[in-house]
Amino acid sequence: MSTTEIQLQSDFQRDLIAISKPYLEVRGSNSPEFAVQFNKTLSDMVYSQTDEGLEALKKARPQSLLNAVFRACEVGASFAKKEISVLPFAIYATEKKDGVTSKRATGQNDLTIVVDINFQKQQILAMPNCKHFFVAEVHDGVEILHDLSTGNCIFDGKNDVTKPTIGYYAKFLSTDNEVYDLFMTCGEIIDRAKTNPGFKEANYKNTAKSIHFEKIVVRNLMKIIPKVSNELRSVLAWDDSHELTEYVDVSEPKVNALEEAKKAIHEPVQPQIQQPIEVEVKEEQNQVIPTNPNAFF
Repeated sequence: MSTTEIQLQSDFQRDLIAISKPYLEVRGSNSPEFAVQFNKTLSDMVYSQTDEGLEALKKARPQSLLNAVFRACEVGASFAKKEISVLPFAIYATEKKDGVTSKRATGQNDLTIVVDINFQKQQILAMPNCKHFFVAEVHDGVEILHDLSTGNCIFDGKNDVTKPTIGYYAKFLSTDNEVYDLFMTCGEIIDRAKTNPGFKEANYKNTAKSIHFEKIVVRNLMKIIPKVSNELRSVLAWDDSHELTEYVDVSEPKVNALEEAKKAIHEPVQPQIQQPIEVEVKEEQNQVIPTNPNAFF
C-alpha cells in the first residue's frame, strides 16, 4: 500500500470519526469506553478493505455505514478477522412522472452485514451454560422421529454421506444436561430463507455442505435456548428484523485470474468477417432532419 493510499484511507477514516460522535450521542451510546471501541472497530473496517471494498464504503450512506460498525461492536466481531463483513447494495429511488413510475440509481449504497457462521459457533461454545454443541447434515435414508415425552429428535437408520442431504440438525447440550435440538428439512430452510428481502436462490441450489442452510438452523435453534449471550441476541435480532431498501448487489464476483488466463490462451480466436456495407445514395434535399436522441445508445 502506497503512502498516498494510506493518506486517502486516513482522511476517509477521520471524516467518519468526526460524524461518529453526534451519531453515538443520538443513539445514547456515547460512553467513553464504547466510543473508543466504536472508533477502533470503524478503523478496523476501513483498513481491512480491498481497494474495491473501500470505494463501496465511500459510496455508502453514512448512517448505513455507522449502523454496520455499531452492530459489529454489539456482537464483538472483527472486520479484519472476517468475523463480520458488509455487502454493498445500490440504492434505487422510485419516481412517478406523468403517470409513469421509474427507478433511478441514487449513487449511494446501503450496507447489510453478514456475521460469519463459524464466529457464531464460537460464541455458542463460549456460553457459560454450553456443555456440547454441534451441527450435522442428515442424508437420505435416515428416518426422523420426535420423542413426544421430551420434544427431542430421534434418528433411525444410517447417515450415509454419499447420499443426498435432506436436512440439517443442530443440538445444544447445557451444563445441567438439558437437550435443545432442532431438525429442519432443506425445503423448510429455503422457505425460511425466502422471508429475508436479501434472499438469493443461487445460494440454496446445492444442499450439501452449505453454510447458508446451516446458518438458518443454528439461528432458529438459538431462539429456544435460555441464557443466550447478549452478543448472540444482537445477531439474532439483526437477522430477523432488518429490512433492506430495493437494491442491486454491486459487489464484484470473485474471478480466478489464473484460470481466466488459461482459458484465454487455449480458446481459439474466431476471425471476424467484415460484412459489406450497402450505401444508398439519394438526391440531397433541403430539409431539416430531427435528431434522434437514442441514435447512439
